[in-house]
Amino acid sequence: MTNEPQTVSRRERLRAQTLQDIEDTSFAIIDADGVHALSIAALARSMAMSAPGLYRYFPSRDALLTHLINQSYQHLFTAMSQALEGGRWTPRARVRLLVAAYRDWALQHANRYGMLFGQRIGVAPEDASARTPLDQAMALLVDLLVSIPDGSSTHTSSGDRTLDGQLRTWARAQQRPETTPRIARAAIVIWTRVHGIVSLELTGMLDKSTVEVQRLIDLEVDNAIQLLTPATP
Repeated sequence: MTNEPQTVSRRERLRAQTLQDIEDTSFAIIDADGVHALSIAALARSMAMSAPGLYRYFPSRDALLTHLINQSYQHLFTAMSQALEGGRWTPRARVRLLVAAYRDWALQHANRYGMLFGQRIGVAPEDASARTPLDQAMALLVDLLVSIPDGSSTHTSSGDRTLDGQLRTWARAQQRPETTPRIARAAIVIWTRVHGIVSLELTGMLDKSTVEVQRLIDLEVDNAIQLLTPATP
């Protein structure tokens, strides 16, 4: 029995193209004026479509935003993954490349970044337990930390038994059940520090500072990696 290539009907091609146009136009509105400016009516005007016509693709603004959020997570993850392609870098250098790509994407798409982490009021994910590409990026960070010398140290505890249990639960949620609490803690610390600095940068809080943001981030990453090495008594 042979597998014949499936043909795509003209209607399916037109629907796929319209979906892409909806996505592109929605992001253009968000990039220009923020997620608050996106509405079905505004989108319909920009696309010269009727609102009822758009509802055939997305039943509500929340459904549209959920799609855009998922797409933005994927775009961010893709940018981070591509930053690691090629080259022969040490694991520590690869962590720096990963977080630098995270910052670069946030600076290039500030309003989309805000949509992901600060402008989602009234929009709930379809499945709160579902993994997103950002979870995949976190798993990638964990894998890089594991490959750093001393990352597999027999000293696995974070120093707090209660926190250790919570970190193990977090690692299982990232589909990395063998991750030690020490590595899980380092991964979370890196992400929170990078996210915090980037968020301040995007709000303009560091505009008048003489601090080089990427240099600051690199230092914070290095300090977090030191958590993998037990302190000498």
